[in-house]
Amino acid sequence: MPGLGSTAGSKLQMSVGWRQARITESYNGHFVNRDFSHTWMPYERMSIMDVSARYIINPRMSVLATLPIVSNNFSMLYPPNGPGGGVRHGTNANGIGDLSIFHQIALLNPKNHPFENVSVGVGMKIPTGDWNVQGDLPNLTGTGFMRRAIYPPAIMPGDGGTGIIFGINGFKNFRKNLLLRGNVIFGSASYLSNPRDTNGTNSIVSSMGVPLAPQFLNRLTNSVTDSYNVQIGTSLKIPGTWDKPQLKPFRGRLTFNCEGIPNHDLFGKSDGYRQPGYIMSVAPGFTYAKGHGMFICEVPIVFSRFVNPNKSAIPDLNQNADGSLSAAAFNPKVNLGMVPAVAVSMRYVRTF
Repeated sequence: MPGLGSTAGSKLQMSVGWRQARITESYNGHFVNRDFSHTWMPYERMSIMDVSARYIINPRMSVLATLPIVSNNFSMLYPPNGPGGGVRHGTNANGIGDLSIFHQIALLNPKNHPFENVSVGVGMKIPTGDWNVQGDLPNLTGTGFMRRAIYPPAIMPGDGGTGIIFGINGFKNFRKNLLLRGNVIFGSASYLSNPRDTNGTNSIVSSMGVPLAPQFLNRLTNSVTDSYNVQIGTSLKIPGTWDKPQLKPFRGRLTFNCEGIPNHDLFGKSDGYRQPGYIMSVAPGFTYAKGHGMFICEVPIVFSRFVNPNKSAIPDLNQNADGSLSAAAFNPKVNLGMVPAVAVSMRYVRTF
């Protein structure tokens, strides 16, 4: 794991991570969708704990398995008549997510390059999470309740697809330059390819309870989307702590993150309802290392996002001329359409 410290002489590395975000505004393209946010007043809480185990086969090869455990929630006003004009209803989505198993190999011999390396790998995502959680919710016209798949797809524990993961990561620990000595830079990139087209779960489009314009007839079930993630970061010594035993284990940390969903999948069809786009953030934080353990804390700050308004449109309850309302509120894998009000990420790593 780049930036998490050395595993020399170890056979097993385990970690537990937790991240949470509370979200209250919708995005459309690059801009806040104020009409949607004001009328429906959406609220989303994403809370995900993941358990990972990395087995070091030899100094150059390792296998990493990750299982997320989610406790998500979404609610909004029904009927959507604005503040004070509707009743808030919501649903929870709890359980295990999709299991990922990833095999990687270092391109350089760690014995000869202990302070720098690049690893490449390939893996599989197994659909162990539920992608069709049902709930008794009002229909979107507010005229009654119906048993239907919960919305948005982002809170579902799984996506229903068996995927292929491609990844690369690397790090460099500066040792010679006096100014940079002891500081580390690291980076990683991964792409999840989901060849499955749709997962059979009724989308928000199919449960609106209104007549559908022709452009929505191909969006009645949720799409099983590809996704990608890029991270670049640095781990920095804190000046003036080298002779202070209580402070020396602390290091500063700063990462740049970009994650998203493409308009079209790499393999297979791309039918169904999806909300492609990207989100970019910077995450200042710190690490604390003691013995064989390390604690990491980050606070992601989103500075750029984009949701494709053409792909993410939903039917307009008032049936405008084009029969659509570009809600662009949510997305199946990452929270592209919502503005995080509070976000935090923590992880504990233990090497054995």
